[in-house]
This record gives sequence, C-alpha cells and structure tokens, in this order.
Amino acid sequence: MRTTATEKWDMLAPAFDAFKIPEAGRDDCLTLIKNLRLLNKNSTVMDVGCGAGRYAVAFARLCRSVTGTDLSPKMIAYAKKRAADMHLENIAFYCEDWDAVSVRNRHYQNRFDLVFAHMTPAVHNTQTLQKMQACSKNWCMLAGHIHREPPLTAKARQALGLSGRPAAGTYGAAQIFRDLWEQGKRPQIAYFEQERNTQRPVDTELALLFAEVEAQLPLTPPIKEQLTRLAAAYTKEGVVHQTYRVPVFVMYWQVSSNQ
Repeated sequence: MRTTATEKWDMLAPAFDAFKIPEAGRDDCLTLIKNLRLLNKNSTVMDVGCGAGRYAVAFARLCRSVTGTDLSPKMIAYAKKRAADMHLENIAFYCEDWDAVSVRNRHYQNRFDLVFAHMTPAVHNTQTLQKMQACSKNWCMLAGHIHREPPLTAKARQALGLSGRPAAGTYGAAQIFRDLWEQGKRPQIAYFEQERNTQRPVDTELALLFAEVEAQLPLTPPIKEQLTRLAAAYTKEGVVHQTYRVPVFVMYWQVSSNQ
C-alpha cells in the first residue's frame, strides 16, 4: 500500500522536531534575510510547509507575528509544543493542505510582509507558487534542493536503473524561475552548499525509500528485498546513518501589491 504524503511527514515529525532553531550568521536563509533587510520588528511572516516550526520560531524572535501552515498533524503538534515551551505568543500554527487551502477564505490575501517556504513539497507547481505569492504584500523567499540524493537513495536508484531520471513530482529551480519570469517577476537567486546528517529508524527509512521507488516502478517483493539489503550497509543498531553534502538554491523576489 502506498504511503500517503501525510503519513510520510508524520513519520518524519520526530526527526524534524530534533532540529535546532536556526540563527542568522549560522543559517544561510536567515543570514540572507538579515543582509537584505527583509524583516523588522513590525513584520508579518507566513511559513508555508513549516514542519515542526523551527523557522517560524526563529522568525517570531525577529518580527511581530508569524503564521505557520503544514499538511502533517504531527508536525503541527510539535510546532505548537515548541512555541508553547518557549512562551512565544506571536505564532499561530495551522494544519492544512496547501493545495486545498483557500487564500481568500483564510484571509491570507496580501497579508504578509514575507512568505517563506523552505525545502517543502507544498510548493510543487505553478498553482501552489501563485498561491504563495497571493499571500504576500511584499516579499517571497523559497529555498530548495538543486540536487538531493542521499547515499542510500543514490545506491538504490543506480541498482534499479533509475539514475539520471528525475524524481517524481520534481518542481525545480529552473521551472520556478521560468514561471516567475513569465509572470513579470525578476527573481534573484543565491546558492549554498549544506551538510545533511540523518539518523532514522530503519523501518522509517525503508518506508520512505519504498514510497520514492514506488512512484517510478512497481514495488515488487524482490525489489523490496533488494532495497532492504542496501539499507543494511548504512544501518547500525536499527538506525540508518547518512552524512552527505547537498547544493541548494534560495530564490527571492518582490511581489506587487496589486497581485
């Protein structure tokens, strides 16, 4: 049975909750925002696909109010707990599907000084990108992977003859830039390289790997067995360990007030 998007991100919620709160000077996006002076103490921010809320918390320390939205109930639960534990009263978190949410009905239209999306599949096509822009009255910023293939995934794709084939549902920097350009925007792009160090229970890692492969190939019992053997090489005491570096882009652009 296929793993749904909600189930996938619910599985990952504990790992996301373990991430530290980013800080300007150490985090690429926050440093860029600070250098560009995109925020001040009176700013309002929306974090699309906020996950367990780490960027929302970082923004709450810098500006007047923050709204975070995410598909996963468990991510939102962790985000709310983190904000409560830190006694932050200027953050609101909502569990909602970005594909389905009505910007007008939720009163998000032209509401936020900055609409931010970090490594999230919530913005995955032209329509969801337009929805992101519709919420902004000034700036948008979107961060994503230029190329992301953890060692285990790379081994699996090579073994199954999928190397060089884009992952299912990829909405990359080139298409995002093209969409914005055709809308009359003039997006700017910064590039960074970041280190990833993941440690996940083997059952979780295999469920994610199975779901990725199943999006491109029938997930037969022999393929599942093959993937399980590959995962064993990265597993210690029931936990899959992977360390690797990935190139990322951060695209930012100003949204006209009459959008």
